[in-house]
Amino acid sequence: MKPVMSRRLVAKGVAASMALPLVGARAAESAHKLVFAHTFSPETEQSVVTGIDVFKKLAEQYAGGALTVDVHDSGRLGGQNVLPQKLQYGAIQGCQLSMQNFAPFSESFNLLDFPYLFPSNAALERVLESDWFVQSKLAREAESKGFKVLPGMWANAGYRVLGLNRKVQREVRVPADLKGLKIRVNPTRVEQFAWSMTSASQATIAWSEAYQAMEQGIVDGLNVGLGPIAASRINETLSSVTLTEMNFNAHVTLLSLKWYRQLPSKVRDAIDRAAKESWEHQKTQQKAANARILEDWKRVGVKVIVPGAEEKRAWVRAIGHTKEEWNALKDRYGRSEYDRLYQMANA
Repeated sequence: MKPVMSRRLVAKGVAASMALPLVGARAAESAHKLVFAHTFSPETEQSVVTGIDVFKKLAEQYAGGALTVDVHDSGRLGGQNVLPQKLQYGAIQGCQLSMQNFAPFSESFNLLDFPYLFPSNAALERVLESDWFVQSKLAREAESKGFKVLPGMWANAGYRVLGLNRKVQREVRVPADLKGLKIRVNPTRVEQFAWSMTSASQATIAWSEAYQAMEQGIVDGLNVGLGPIAASRINETLSSVTLTEMNFNAHVTLLSLKWYRQLPSKVRDAIDRAAKESWEHQKTQQKAANARILEDWKRVGVKVIVPGAEEKRAWVRAIGHTKEEWNALKDRYGRSEYDRLYQMANA
């Protein structure tokens, strides 16, 4: 009987030992999970500061174990054009994407893209973090589509710049210098309309193909932020960049509104607090990254062109948001919101 008894004891011990990790795992599980997707990789965080890792750490900490933030980077769950759709039908609970890529889902966001609406980077950030923005049509329209624009959590890469490839032997200082050039632009109504007022021709090439298009000379230049250019190594194809200060390469952070509203107040508060603190981190680190990027480019021979005051006025006269040609789009996207944005930006 002794051997049989030993086998039973051993069996009991094995079963018990197998059960322990499962109990521990269940105990360690958070009550709430935020599956968060974005398209940048950890390696690009030196160029495009997303603030997402800081947000994850702080949100989990402030929630006291009640929340797990499960981050999926590098576009593993889809590109920026599909992530909002996945959020809408519940495959994910959060994502970050450029405000230009979000505009098709909430068209009032096009107002933020109007050329020369914001006189400085600080002016844009002041508007984005304001109490007004949280209550504005931009946020309400997003909510009507099932999105919560997470207050205080943006990733602003700063002004877009006009980069020309090595095959172009000229400098662009004023709009007249664009004659005969083909520029890759975002497929948004506002950006396309702005560039249609210049003498350049446009190409709407997918971002994943932008490096090849620049390297092969399919396009002569592109209009995008410093960080994304560096992160994708497109700077290797550049001869010059012109700091036109026309519009911004800012990313908005979205949550599922339904999911967020169902959270306990403690978890919502943790998310909101973490979002605001990650935004402060992002602003500081991105400013430093942009300065470093420009210096690195200068060292390897990329010419950085800063238009003078009169040259900048030439850009504003050519495509600026106060031109009558913009009136129809102001009415379409929200005339009163445009007026308020203009007032706040120039306060």
